[in-house]
Amino acid sequence: MGMIKRGLDLIFKQRDFGLLMGVQFLAQAGDGLFQTAVAKAVAFGGQKGFDVESASSVDELITIVLFLFVPYTLISPFLGVVIDRWDRRKLLFTSNVLRAALVGAIAIVGVQTTAEEPVTGLLGTELLPSVLLFLVFMLTLACTRVVLATKSAALPATLDGSSLVEANAVSQLGGALFQLGAAGVAFVASTLLPSWPIVLAGAVVYGAAAVLAMAIARAGEPQPAARLSEEVARVARSIAAGVREVARTPKAAVSISTYFWLRFLWSFTIVGVAFIARELVADDDLQVLVLTGGAGAVGAVLGFVMAGRLHERVRTTSMLVLSASAVAGLAVAILGGLEMKASIALLTFFLGFGFFLGKISLDTMVQEALGDDFRGRAFSLYDIAYNLAWVVAAVIMKLFYDADTRGVLIALVGVVFLVGLALLGSWFKRAGLLARSESAAV
Repeated sequence: MGMIKRGLDLIFKQRDFGLLMGVQFLAQAGDGLFQTAVAKAVAFGGQKGFDVESASSVDELITIVLFLFVPYTLISPFLGVVIDRWDRRKLLFTSNVLRAALVGAIAIVGVQTTAEEPVTGLLGTELLPSVLLFLVFMLTLACTRVVLATKSAALPATLDGSSLVEANAVSQLGGALFQLGAAGVAFVASTLLPSWPIVLAGAVVYGAAAVLAMAIARAGEPQPAARLSEEVARVARSIAAGVREVARTPKAAVSISTYFWLRFLWSFTIVGVAFIARELVADDDLQVLVLTGGAGAVGAVLGFVMAGRLHERVRTTSMLVLSASAVAGLAVAILGGLEMKASIALLTFFLGFGFFLGKISLDTMVQEALGDDFRGRAFSLYDIAYNLAWVVAAVIMKLFYDADTRGVLIALVGVVFLVGLALLGSWFKRAGLLARSESAAV
């Protein structure tokens, strides 16, 4: 309860931080409403929906990963420069107002689709082509990336000396609760209402996020004096400068590398255990969700709540990162080969706890390590690490996944993860991040 109280104090007493969280929470709530309302109508490769964590086969996983993560990997470096060179409030505003307009148009006009539940608009029509729905769906995902990366870069500037660990925990927990809560509301509402009121509600929520964005007083953005044409010419040099800055800052470099490794463990394991869970419960989607999502969510919430207190008790944030990652890796290595409902629930619980506790700490380390003028590019590398983790996980799944040895493969990934974590631990030690004040090793 102490962590929750401190988080609420941050939101209501730190005005700019509260507004920034409002933008993030509303943006993610809009995602939950819109994406859930149209999920059944967004079909690709013969499959309903476009959710990588709910892929029903390895081939579907590969298809979704290629469409979702490869393009974002190419765009992310340029996005990082934009976050560091332009008004972050306007970025938050534009990313939300753009999709509010497009999602609102879908709610009003409707979309032609061959799905069982077409998106009929307020006007009772289905005029827009189905490909537009797919493109807008992809745009909402891309804009969420923009919002989250910009939020991470701007967050330190919105705080007056408050704990970054607690602020990041509030951001992670609040974002998850708003998105999942809105998705739950949309799921229930979709059984009672046509899709357009839910889609329209998503558009309104995006619009509210845009309004809040422009009310933020401090987002830490620099004020470049050069003309736009000169700024565009500097993009490539700025990307290279950002990479060099991260590379020469051990705390940032090892944090982003560790995030990639931890995200890979999450991506591979969560999809692998979902495949097993579907077979164990005869493809009952609700039970699959409880086994792979419910237990993991409980672990994640525990990680959010304990992050601040654990941060105060451990010697360094780096030690907390390594310990949390070790918990996740050990759970996968020990429980991954046991194809039982109880073992899957325990596995996802410890994986959720270790992953989110580690991620909160890694976010904090990157924010502490780099100045405001490079933080956007650092979090664009963070985004690339997220994308590549999914790509690597999908490729390994495609090459080695087999119904007869899937449990052994998951456990083996856990063992490999622990070996890699030990190597990362030696990097932390060489960088002086374990034995003394981390600020001295920046």
